[in-house]
Amino acid sequence: MISLSQLGHSTLRQFQLAHRVSKFVGLQMKCGESFPLASRGISSYSSAPVVDFPVPNSLRETVKTSLLDQVTKEDSTAWNDKSGMNGVNTEISSLFDPLDDLYPIAETRYWPNPPPDVQLDADPFLLSKKEVENLSKSIRDDLLGSENPVLTKAASYFFESADGGKKIRPMMIMLLARALAETIGNSGHHEGTLFAVPLPAQREDLPGAQRRLAEISEMIHTASLFHDDVIDGSDTRRGMASVHMVFGNKMAILAGDYLLARASICLARLRNLEVVETMSTIIEHLVRGEVMQIRGTSTADGVNESMVYYLRKNFFKTASLMANSCKSAAVLADCPPELVIASYKYGKHVGMAFQLVDDVLDYEGSVSSMGKPALADLKAGLATAPVMFSATRYPELEAMIDRKFSKDGDVERAQELVFESDGLEQTKHLARLHAEIAMEALLELEGSVYRDALINLAHKVVSRTK
Repeated sequence: MISLSQLGHSTLRQFQLAHRVSKFVGLQMKCGESFPLASRGISSYSSAPVVDFPVPNSLRETVKTSLLDQVTKEDSTAWNDKSGMNGVNTEISSLFDPLDDLYPIAETRYWPNPPPDVQLDADPFLLSKKEVENLSKSIRDDLLGSENPVLTKAASYFFESADGGKKIRPMMIMLLARALAETIGNSGHHEGTLFAVPLPAQREDLPGAQRRLAEISEMIHTASLFHDDVIDGSDTRRGMASVHMVFGNKMAILAGDYLLARASICLARLRNLEVVETMSTIIEHLVRGEVMQIRGTSTADGVNESMVYYLRKNFFKTASLMANSCKSAAVLADCPPELVIASYKYGKHVGMAFQLVDDVLDYEGSVSSMGKPALADLKAGLATAPVMFSATRYPELEAMIDRKFSKDGDVERAQELVFESDGLEQTKHLARLHAEIAMEALLELEGSVYRDALINLAHKVVSRTK
């Protein structure tokens, strides 16, 4: 037992900080009567340095785990926006999503076909090819550029060529913008561009605003990749060295921050408060999803609860960006509420399907096909849908999930059991269900080659092999 007479001032400061953290997360530090900090009269605002105190790893892990448990709860106050406080923080958007449709249990209705009367030759990649090719150059030349050439180079790393990445997000936004235009009656378009001529009641610069929204979406996505690769220690991305492997961790983080800053400035210049609120929510969701991933799932939560937790994490990390970007495209065009909701649902469920297929390809893919090593999730200690489904057949996976596949042989054994079970097929089935929900959401729009291209895109997302 440590007595107060044995503790120096800075050591007491360390205990004070640990004690405050423990109180915040609801812990009770078991230090007995020899730990009455107040009896020393140490001010809670002491400026004593906090150095060289050997905090036990067990305490660090306990505090970390408790913090993560608190902030990842669905009703955690960490994410409350206290809307309406002082009249200056009232939520603008009326669209509320309880995220209660992330785990549909049903049979597919159309698969392997799209819904009836959809043009199978409506190619999303061909229709958007010119706009997508110009996107990287526009971001690199028009939106990025700082007084620090290294920062500029790092931030532009994935925008150096037109074929860097699939550009699914901006493609969705630009095709949706045209599909919505066809629905509300403005079918005329500028020569050589995907975008329609605005109606008299719409903003005059609508095509430019929607194109800029597509660029903002890709910038936010790219920033998240920079940060994710540092957190995960990933060596490759898109078949090339990760940014932090080329420029170092600090510059990779700064480049990601810079992209978010530039995206935020461009977002404000769209001059639409609901779009600013909607797109800003994406950044909060990215953080929330990353925190949920750090905590991970636990088999003690129950099979169904663990799957729902995992799917909510997928929404925050992946689907929110697609959902809210598509919603913003409809808001910019002053579309009626039913089209705004349809746009959001399409992006949300394509995003959910996209991530589920990514999780399958972590087992079935390779560096050449995926641009990153296979089994990256397992090696990072992450339990995704294939292994979670497999655990219902092979309970020995539960212990591996709880210890984050940290023992020698865990990764190899988990891979073996996933291939022996139907975990991959169950994950693919769940992805197909989400893709069908996305397709059905777009049936609210008038039939057009652009609407059908988006429906075909949802199909391609699920059937892809890279």
